[in-house]
Amino acid sequence: MIQAFSARNKLTITVILLAAAAVFVAMIGVFANTPAEAAEAQAEKRTINVSGQSKVTAAPDFATISLGVVTEDKDAKVAQKANAQSMDTVIKVIKALGIADADIQTSNYSIYPVYSYKQETGESIITAYRVNNTVNVTVRDLSKAGSVIDAAADSGVNISSSISFGLSNYEDYYNEALKNAVLAANRKANTIAGALGVKLKGAVTISEGGGYSPLTNYAVYSKSDGAVGASTPIQAGELEITAYVNIVYEY
Repeated sequence: MIQAFSARNKLTITVILLAAAAVFVAMIGVFANTPAEAAEAQAEKRTINVSGQSKVTAAPDFATISLGVVTEDKDAKVAQKANAQSMDTVIKVIKALGIADADIQTSNYSIYPVYSYKQETGESIITAYRVNNTVNVTVRDLSKAGSVIDAAADSGVNISSSISFGLSNYEDYYNEALKNAVLAANRKANTIAGALGVKLKGAVTISEGGGYSPLTNYAVYSKSDGAVGASTPIQAGELEITAYVNIVYEY
């Protein structure tokens, strides 16, 4: 009786284990097929890929001028002191024109030796030390840009590397261009869908990008011809703000 009962238990346990194994294998199959089914479903999507671009132009409302003082002397300390005095004068003059402290920023300061090559001996020896101090000045009233350049030159600036223009409300113009770029892409998609005789379901993915660059390098304001003390003319020109999008529509 005990042996019969034991045999029945073994059989029952075996059946249960086999059933559990079958369920486990089935579940593995379901999960294994899920990515494949998802990929197949994605592949079955019918899509239209279009791009759109738009640009707007705007007059800049501030300029950034790079102004530098370079001094040189056999004694590094002398060159450094002379440079400091000149730049201090330049900054005072610029501030006197209404430029705020926050709009004057040092962009470069360097001290390096100047070498002279002796052909007779093939040696390079230090003959002097050169100090370079450069500041970026943001001019928020473009009518003062020429005056800032002139005042800086008169007070000791002997190197000016660049002038650039910008927009304080750049985002407003960019968003306008971006909206127009999306509308342009949407028109393309609808045109293609209409030609194919299909109907768009909606956008699947969207990517965007853009920026702005100056259309002109120089230009600011006019001066009276022959006027005494007239400042350097600077032309601000216009900035071009561009936005572009890439949109995938499903149909």
